[in-house]
Amino acid sequence: MKIISLCCSFYGILFFLLCFFTHAESKNPKQKPAKDHSQVRTMEVVRAGFGSGPDNIGIITPQEANPEGPMSFAVGKNREIYILDQINSRLQVFQGGKRVKTIPISIKDSVGFKDIALTPENKIVLLGRFYVKGHEKTSVYIIDSVGKNLNIISLEDGSLIPDSGEVTEIQIVEEGKFSGIWVGLEQRCVRVASLDGKSIERISVSGKLSLNGKRLLRAEKIGDATAVIYRSEEDSLSRWEPERTVYFETEIVHLLGLWDDRNGRIYLGAFLEDQSKTFNTIVVFNPEGKELGRVKLFVQKAPHEIYHPIRVFPDGLIFQMALDDRGIFVRRYDLTY
Repeated sequence: MKIISLCCSFYGILFFLLCFFTHAESKNPKQKPAKDHSQVRTMEVVRAGFGSGPDNIGIITPQEANPEGPMSFAVGKNREIYILDQINSRLQVFQGGKRVKTIPISIKDSVGFKDIALTPENKIVLLGRFYVKGHEKTSVYIIDSVGKNLNIISLEDGSLIPDSGEVTEIQIVEEGKFSGIWVGLEQRCVRVASLDGKSIERISVSGKLSLNGKRLLRAEKIGDATAVIYRSEEDSLSRWEPERTVYFETEIVHLLGLWDDRNGRIYLGAFLEDQSKTFNTIVVFNPEGKELGRVKLFVQKAPHEIYHPIRVFPDGLIFQMALDDRGIFVRRYDLTY
């Protein structure tokens, strides 16, 4: 009887443990502990004070409106940093930690800007807002390296872009049959101009084009701590590869963006929250979809709005613009794989 009792107790405990681990796995069967990228070198490449001086960046802190900082920035081919200083109606260009150029923005009737991008020929593309008969509209403005206005492209067309206020970003596609200047709306993009800044027949795609223009990329949040990345097959914008599910250990407040580099690596950014703590995390994947690591970026405490605070350079460097109590800065994150 004693042997039977011991056997029953043993199998009872074994059954309990099996049930416990099975239940724990069933909550998230593919969940794996997130690993931070083990080799990241962080460098501050720009530091500028607040204000309207020659080396400063403007911010405003109104009592009854949203505090605003520089809305966006771009990184040139030689890693020069173009900061969209919309408060002072100019672009501040930095290289080697110093301001090397100021480009005035003198666009009639403009009331603010959302984004900036650079073409291969160093034309500057701005996503700007202006008022027409009391209604706010959004247009693409193209200027040269000294601020001369080259073209203005109205975005609303009644079909592909029925409401220009839904446009949030600019994307430059330098290669392939889909090369040109694109604007991004929620989960889709529309080509509005050629790389020389001239209007072109518009096309719309479901997602964001890859750097080489051969694939579509999309990402969406599908659960409190889960996101999915979709990628089309190469040279096909209608056939999609199996989705990639990304798990986080804390709640996703919103996705920061989706990028790729010239080597086919994919970067998914997420703003996460765990009780009172918040995190900016970039998850990096190789072209086959294997996770390479996770990078934690600076979390801004100042309330000043920045529309596009993160850029991924074609070689895989991550750049982030933010504010702290000492001014505006841009950090570069160098990853070793």
